[in-house]
Amino acid sequence: MSTLKKIVKPLLTVCILFALSCDNDITDINTNPNGVNLEEANPSFLLSDVMVSTAMDIGNKGYSEPLAAFVQYIQKDSWGNNEYNWSGSGWETYYNTLRTADLALERSKESGYVFHEAVAMILKAHNYALLTDFYGDVPYTEALQGDGEINLPKYDSQESVYKGVIADIESASAMLSANRGGLEVFAPSQDIFFGGDADKWIKYANSLALRYYMRLSEKDPSFAGAGVQKTLALPLISSVDEECAIPYLGISPGDSQPSNAQSGTPSTFLRVKPCATLTYKLAELDDPRREIWFDAVEIPIKVVAAADVPGGGDDVVEGGVRYINEDILADNNFTIYDPETWFEDRKAGLTMIDTNSVYVGIPVSNQGTEPYTYNLNPNPVQGGGNVHVSLMNPMFNEPSGPNLKARVFSYAELCFLKAEAALKGWGSDAEDNYNKGVQASLETWGIGDRFDDYIDNDGVVFNGTLEQIMEQKWIANFSSASEAYLDWRRTGLPDLRPGPFARSAVIPVRFVYPTENSTLNRENYYSALNSLEATEYTDDVPGYIENDTPWSKPWILQGVDKPW
Repeated sequence: MSTLKKIVKPLLTVCILFALSCDNDITDINTNPNGVNLEEANPSFLLSDVMVSTAMDIGNKGYSEPLAAFVQYIQKDSWGNNEYNWSGSGWETYYNTLRTADLALERSKESGYVFHEAVAMILKAHNYALLTDFYGDVPYTEALQGDGEINLPKYDSQESVYKGVIADIESASAMLSANRGGLEVFAPSQDIFFGGDADKWIKYANSLALRYYMRLSEKDPSFAGAGVQKTLALPLISSVDEECAIPYLGISPGDSQPSNAQSGTPSTFLRVKPCATLTYKLAELDDPRREIWFDAVEIPIKVVAAADVPGGGDDVVEGGVRYINEDILADNNFTIYDPETWFEDRKAGLTMIDTNSVYVGIPVSNQGTEPYTYNLNPNPVQGGGNVHVSLMNPMFNEPSGPNLKARVFSYAELCFLKAEAALKGWGSDAEDNYNKGVQASLETWGIGDRFDDYIDNDGVVFNGTLEQIMEQKWIANFSSASEAYLDWRRTGLPDLRPGPFARSAVIPVRFVYPTENSTLNRENYYSALNSLEATEYTDDVPGYIENDTPWSKPWILQGVDKPW
């Protein structure tokens, strides 16, 4: 389906996410009768579709797509992309979603539905913001007009898109606030984000505005600082109950927890493994979330003195543990995994043995082939499983469940944004907001009662640094990889680096435009390329068109020293 023409898709045959509020179970399904006249479509149904598409895009990218490997939450040991050679995805999805949102906006205005109009504005702005987040310059002011006189839209500057979506979000919030007493009903069964609660939409819109002001904090601190201070005075998401986290329905693959085997094949789940970057950081902090996210390794490995190997052999499995004689390591080119030295060890050709007794992850870009052989896997076949590497927690193997949600905007994120703003002098009480962010993350995963013990741990108790705030925000954004990636790109934190077998020495900073744009909308496409800044890494991987590569810098990174 060409993004250059306004082809308004029908509503999804099934509106896959349908809840009384963001945290309620999904209780019903909306269907679109065949042959419906879209010009007469109910804006509530249209907006339900937009919410579904937005949530599913964030949820899918968040857990097991390459973006989750980029930010080192997971690695796939089979049929994956751990080498940072991914051009991105989502262009068509975003523009299809935007067409539906645009129609919902038109229908809301025609019907005099102020509530629906404001929601359509917020959802349009959010999807345009995601487009420019990932791609840079994108069609914006001339987009969605293919049935008129503009079939080949120009690409608007990233700066104008960011500032335009912020203005639209603020206008929508103001519209809701000004009409609070006279808003039409938005049926809870159709508003899958907030169950028809206008106050929650106001808080969500203001929180989105805060996110995008902070997105510009390095590039345009004057604009961002003024906007942050203004927005902090407005109603914002104030509890886990108000966050936007949509439970998966679990009826079909398209409405279920990503990469669960019940909706796919056993290998769909088995190939997703924890990344060692995350497992070691959680171990260092004695973080209880590792118990929620990962499964204990089936057979841990111990490297011991020859006298301690059961039966006197060199490599023995006994009592659910694999014992390896330390004397054979050098002769076999083995070494014990050390998070401080593993990169150079692998470059030297050494084979890693991870001796963690509970949670074992796969190091990022650990080898030039798929890492199903990692940690001396006794069954080294693609998709065959690995008893010496942890699986994800079994709950992620289910289509739905209490903790399985598309996490669109969490209360934890809001708290960490406020903590960061306080460090910049744009807000107040960095420590209190940091603590609330940590607590909110534990609470949303059902372990809020562990907060009092955890917050006093070494490395967790607040030390007043941006590094610590962003580290905890990165942890809290697990299963929300989009925001973790965009935070890393903005701040360079945490200090994530590709492994020794990555295609480039640095992590990509943008998605690549769809190739067909270079022919269907050639003039505007090449004009957009002029806005990208080539870097020393731009040509690390051949095959891209000019500087339209993942390592060219869009406007938001030009003139700043982050992330590299």
